[in-house]
Amino acid sequence: MNVKRNTIVRTLALCAVLLLVAGTASAQANFGKYVAIGDSLTAGFASGGLLAEVQERSYPALIADQAGVADFQQPLAGAPGIPPLLAIQGFANGSPIITPRAAQPGPPLNLTLQRPYDNLAVPGYDTAEALTVVSDPNNPLSDLVLRGLGTMVQQALVQQPTFVTVWLGNNDVLGAATSGIVIDGVTLTRRGDFRNAYRTILGAVAQSGAQMAVANIPDVTALPFVATIPPVVVNPATSQPVLGPNGQPIPLIGPQGPLGPGDFVLLSASGLLAQGIGIPAAVGGTNQPLPDQVVLSASEANRVRQRTNELNAEIGAAAGDFGAALVDVHGFFEEVKRDGFPAGANIIYTTDFLTGGIFSYDGVHPSPMGYAVSANLFIDAINARFGDSIPAVNLIPFIFGPDGSAGSTIPAAGLGNGNAVFSNAAYDGLHASLGLPPMSELLRIRDNREKRPDKGGDAPRLGIDRPKSSRPTLSLSIGQ
Repeated sequence: MNVKRNTIVRTLALCAVLLLVAGTASAQANFGKYVAIGDSLTAGFASGGLLAEVQERSYPALIADQAGVADFQQPLAGAPGIPPLLAIQGFANGSPIITPRAAQPGPPLNLTLQRPYDNLAVPGYDTAEALTVVSDPNNPLSDLVLRGLGTMVQQALVQQPTFVTVWLGNNDVLGAATSGIVIDGVTLTRRGDFRNAYRTILGAVAQSGAQMAVANIPDVTALPFVATIPPVVVNPATSQPVLGPNGQPIPLIGPQGPLGPGDFVLLSASGLLAQGIGIPAAVGGTNQPLPDQVVLSASEANRVRQRTNELNAEIGAAAGDFGAALVDVHGFFEEVKRDGFPAGANIIYTTDFLTGGIFSYDGVHPSPMGYAVSANLFIDAINARFGDSIPAVNLIPFIFGPDGSAGSTIPAAGLGNGNAVFSNAAYDGLHASLGLPPMSELLRIRDNREKRPDKGGDAPRLGIDRPKSSRPTLSLSIGQ
């Protein structure tokens, strides 16, 4: 009898737990107080900088609009942007030149807001920094957003949010792909370090009682900045590969010799290629090899992809453990890379640089259309997880209206032959905004690692990992 009674008690208790879980799963998303945590992708960063007209179309701002949030504040930047946004500034031999549209950044527009912002994303921050860094003297965007009021996570939680979106992890792998220098613990965050920081953040949000939606990391080796320039000599007049005597494309010259089909040439190499560097003398080049920092070798690319997959596994596991909606940006981006994004009859957006419509002029961050699509990915995941019915963002104004051209300066003359030249100034600004040390410092760290007998992935730190204090400085007077 006691056994039977105990069985009944256990059964009733189990039913109560199941009902509680079911009730939680079906509870609608509560956007009474919505806060966004993230990096540049959450901040609405595009074409190398922050600009109010693009930030107002960031995916958190669009989600807030669709969810009926009346007051969603962001650290808006005035024209020409902070840093100044990139633009097509003329042509060289038919190729568009991409460079900052101004020498000095614009002013902050609402720096004196008397409370933390709702969009607290800081461009350049990795996951650990979202948890620990209040101010970075070499990243003025840190003070633009956080204003010394606490870390990103602290400022999010002090607002007692009811819903939080978290898109972190991009800067834990992105620096390796865009710098061509893959260093564990510096340009690639170690899996264990990421796990600890990420689960701490989600745990803190969950403990606050807020609902969550989290996004994973796309394949950064497929970004236009990485994947646009083929590893072969291209005729600038026709944009077609130059064929050798054997009828095969002629490979470019990399730091270790001729490049192979799995190697990547970064957009930062475009100016060097225009000077003949990396091109064999037999076809009019200098026969000088491209430097390591503008080439991502096949083996390096594989390391970046492997780490991305590892961190995405951590994100997926944490989302399940903490009851968050999971936004599979990685899977969606793979589909778009393969098939394009159909936005209507005969309208296909692609990941192509400049002409695809998904990415901005820096080849890393989305265009306003890309952010609108991202917002809909979040909304779909939120609706599915919480049984909600938040309406999707209407993409028509981003396809045919002014929303899609926000922050862009495509000239009437068009894009020429499409072989864009990414200026040194454009790359320097992008490199700094991604939270990376100067290239000279990265090369020094890599060279030191290569001399060490314990240079493998589990090598102990020697005080040279992630040397933030030596980042290049973006000039910005926060007091203006």
